[in-house]
Amino acid sequence: MERNVITDYLDSYLEIGSFTDDSANGLQVENSGTVDRIGLAVDACHESITKAAQAGCNLLVVHHGLYWGRQELVLDHHYQRIRDLIIADMALYTAHIPLDAHPEIGHNRVIAEHLELVDAEPFALYHGRAIGVKGRFKRLFSRTEAASEVEKVIGCRQGFLTFGPDIISTAAIVAGSATDTALFRELKREGIDLFITGEPKHGAFHLAREFGLNIFYGGHYQTETFGMKALGEHLHKRFSIPVSFVDAPCIF
Repeated sequence: MERNVITDYLDSYLEIGSFTDDSANGLQVENSGTVDRIGLAVDACHESITKAAQAGCNLLVVHHGLYWGRQELVLDHHYQRIRDLIIADMALYTAHIPLDAHPEIGHNRVIAEHLELVDAEPFALYHGRAIGVKGRFKRLFSRTEAASEVEKVIGCRQGFLTFGPDIISTAAIVAGSATDTALFRELKREGIDLFITGEPKHGAFHLAREFGLNIFYGGHYQTETFGMKALGEHLHKRFSIPVSFVDAPCIF
């Protein structure tokens, strides 16, 4: 299949041009123009690129790409990554904030579906666009029970701050790394009993205590596998083309 058919569809489906983002979203590295298999990975790291090439992928779609709002010299690791993409004749496509925010296959929407949150709706404004999801659990949980339910979906926690209510009814999700005073203020204002995100940050501890919040940390990498896998399933159904999720885990 022609690469541009797939990447043009991704541009439209993910609304690539409508988000403010440091990431240079969209096609970052070309190939010779055809795609037989699509790889999906969280990071455009050397491990992901190598594994995707070994799987026979001609297009690698990632959440964290190679370009972040400034000129990158083609040196060291950056050279190695681009070199191996070209040798494998593998294009690289990036979707950062557009994937976080997507209402069907975004990380946060998919996690909310796995948790079976009801009345799920957009949450967490970022430059005028909601990128997270909030909703209610089907029943009340204690903090310990709620954390166990989240672990069943995401995996082992990296941290759990317990400065909020003892009984959990509502939850909000922003995958990856979400530590921002405005966001914490929104959590408090919306009466969110449990906030689910990925990567623990030093500054979050005091903010969470001062705002009175419960925060479950599931890992930056792990929370951002959900959208990549869902996007892969969507592309397979849309184009009847083989897809592979490329797992290159990170401890954070």
